[in-house]
Amino acid sequence: MKNRFCMKRLFFVLLLGLSICCALSGCHGPQYTEEEKEELEKRGEALMRAWLDEHVEDVGALTAEADVYRYPSGPHLLTDFVAGSFAEGGKVRDYLVNTKTSAVYLIHDGTLLSGVCLDYAFEKLGLESLRGDCRVIDHAAVLWLPDRGNSYMGVENVENGVWMPGELVLSLEKAEEGAGGEDGNEEELELLEAFVRSPDKREAIEYGGTILVPEEVNLEKFGMAYWLKQKEENGIVFENFYLSDAFENISTYRRRASYERYCFREIEDPDIRIFMRDIYWVEKNGKNGIEVVEGKESDLSDLKFKKTESGYLVTFTDYDHIFDFSIYADEGSDFLKHEYHSHEDREAYLSPGSTIGGDKYFEKDLYWKKAKEGGYVLANEDGTRKLFFGGEELIPRDERQQEAS
Repeated sequence: MKNRFCMKRLFFVLLLGLSICCALSGCHGPQYTEEEKEELEKRGEALMRAWLDEHVEDVGALTAEADVYRYPSGPHLLTDFVAGSFAEGGKVRDYLVNTKTSAVYLIHDGTLLSGVCLDYAFEKLGLESLRGDCRVIDHAAVLWLPDRGNSYMGVENVENGVWMPGELVLSLEKAEEGAGGEDGNEEELELLEAFVRSPDKREAIEYGGTILVPEEVNLEKFGMAYWLKQKEENGIVFENFYLSDAFENISTYRRRASYERYCFREIEDPDIRIFMRDIYWVEKNGKNGIEVVEGKESDLSDLKFKKTESGYLVTFTDYDHIFDFSIYADEGSDFLKHEYHSHEDREAYLSPGSTIGGDKYFEKDLYWKKAKEGGYVLANEDGTRKLFFGGEELIPRDERQQEAS
């Protein structure tokens, strides 16, 4: 979560920098003339009328408006798309038409598409044989709509579905109608399977979600080169996609791949185990190819448990904040005899030059909870693992309450 927060903050800073540059250079607002916009709309409307004449009967009013990409506080650019709506048999439908390729897109329920893409993803990730041991938390698929050569129009879901090729949408609707309104009938699934499994005949599909996998899967192999190969060979872009097991996770976002591996380390005084981030790296696909933009191995020697009059002071000098950890203890450990109160000093683990807003100190009672990894884990009141970053004093309070077996 921290990595994603840092990346969002970095992206915001970059956008802010772009906005400032644009403000100074004058590249903000429309970067096109009204004549150029009207010409694009006329071309899009003509293409759409021709498509409707070929594929749809009983067409009523048609609207057309140039699609404009607006950078925040920056330039407004015409894309290759025209958006609009048309009346068909008493209902109004939205559309997109690519004025460069003449491709038409309509809105369709994306549930079936996401389901077919899930099967495709399991197969291409080499996880099909382990599918019974995996857990899908969430997933969704949308089409990448090519615009201006190597860049892409915003790939966003609309409220009631996803953009899909117009001809495919009409075929899916016909199949559903032929099955008496049954959604997800065999013919629909066959149409979507053929579409998804023909990457050379369609746009790339952006696929995101979270899948929990068994520990036997080596997640470190899923680097940036792997994801680029998936796009090139299988026409699928894994974006905002997460694979995780108990000790590893890999994520993709904004042309980056981020890997983390956790492990247990033993501490002698006090007699506990630390579940900590052992290593992480971030790869980026940039103009000069794939490069590692972040990477570090954690150093356990930076972690200190110092005895105080009240308990233990936990300190950690890694100001990069990659070393979050949890505390475990086993039967027989003296540290397990008490529950604890956490007195957290937020300033103690700030990066040099950073400031904090709000309260400087946090107070919280912590509890021991049976851990599926064995032993007990120090947890918050809601039962979730307590994450430590350093700068906390653990003060013994009541004796540990034995959990009912």
